[in-house]
Amino acid sequence: MNPLLATRSLALAILVLAAQPVRAEDDCDAPSETWQPRSAVHALAERNGWRIDKLKIDDGCYEIKGRDADDRRFKAKLDPATLKVVRMKREHGDRERERRHGTPPGTPPVAKPAAGIG
Repeated sequence: MNPLLATRSLALAILVLAAQPVRAEDDCDAPSETWQPRSAVHALAERNGWRIDKLKIDDGCYEIKGRDADDRRFKAKLDPATLKVVRMKREHGDRERERRHGTPPGTPPVAKPAAGIG
């Protein structure tokens, strides 16, 4: 075996073994015996005015997909032991649609001329 290749292989093996496992910031690692029941998640959602469309476990966290009190879609990850929100994404409604279409927020809609006029 080529000595240079053997040295590179050994160095690579050491790097692989020494590397720390990569974890996403929003992973939860609470022991299962400390988890709150799903009924507690539903009670939290009710207190916050959330409607749960889907409740599942993802990356060791409770994950809720639903609608908030303003009927906007959201996705939230909760620590299963404390039920604190670890991560939350919300749909921004009209402002998001305006941004996608290039209309500055707060600008009133412009009426389009009727077909064949102008």
